[in-house]
Amino acid sequence: MVITPLTTKQVLIADSSMLLAAIFWGSGFAVTNWLLGYMSPLWLLAIRFLASGIILFFFLWQRVRKLRKEHLILGALLGVVLAATFIAHIIGLIYTTPGKQSFIAGSNVVMVPFLYALFYRRMPSLLATIGAFVTTVGLLVMAFTPGMSFNLGDGLSLLLAVGIAFHVMLVGNLSRRMDPVALTVVQLFASGVFLLFLALILEPLPAFSDVASRAWWGLAYVVVFVTVIPFLIQTVAQRYSPETHAAIILSMESPSGYIIAILLGQEILNSQIVIGGILILAGVILAETETFLVRKRK
Repeated sequence: MVITPLTTKQVLIADSSMLLAAIFWGSGFAVTNWLLGYMSPLWLLAIRFLASGIILFFFLWQRVRKLRKEHLILGALLGVVLAATFIAHIIGLIYTTPGKQSFIAGSNVVMVPFLYALFYRRMPSLLATIGAFVTTVGLLVMAFTPGMSFNLGDGLSLLLAVGIAFHVMLVGNLSRRMDPVALTVVQLFASGVFLLFLALILEPLPAFSDVASRAWWGLAYVVVFVTVIPFLIQTVAQRYSPETHAAIILSMESPSGYIIAILLGQEILNSQIVIGGILILAGVILAETETFLVRKRK
């Protein structure tokens, strides 16, 4: 496989697009936590991902049919990884708070450079690696509270972080080997099927007729704006952005979620949040500066 060198413009457009995806994901923590009051975890995930896969397949089936069998298998395996990651996410939410989970999950940023070195047998650029560490410090500053303790939900949130890091690496690799749009369809549909299988085995069938209409509207929001759109953006954008960049930009999910909570009156802005936000922004700037420096040297 021959990989065409990326231009500065391609990387910047890809990174900007992933920032939009991160904002969408940031809005999903509180909504998902609220929906757990109406549906059990596995059924909520199964409906979310299966509906997302079906919607995308309806519009993009012609691109999916062009995939080779090996690509379908790889996309399905990626879907299983995604499903396992979100199982840790939604069950963790039962035992911890959305804000706390969003920041613990953000620690995946510092894991990606090491996974990159393991996958490709070479370290990512120094600036991008420093940016990943600075971003992680910023997330920890925002998340820290005196006397904070860790519970089962926080442990599952840490597993979520590991899963996100692996997912970023796999998406980056596979999106350069196959049609990223078709890959998105396959991974979301495969995730939905896998989660539906687990839900049928492990959880009782919910009484869907008793679910309030506002919950269905909330679920529709999660399907379209927290699943279909951001995952499509991520998979296509990672074809043009280094994995370490992707991890840093996508980590903006956490501060985005916090900013949305502040705007809704659910959280209060303080100096700790401002300092953490500045550090995260510094990490993003370091990663983007690396883009210009590398292209200039070339």
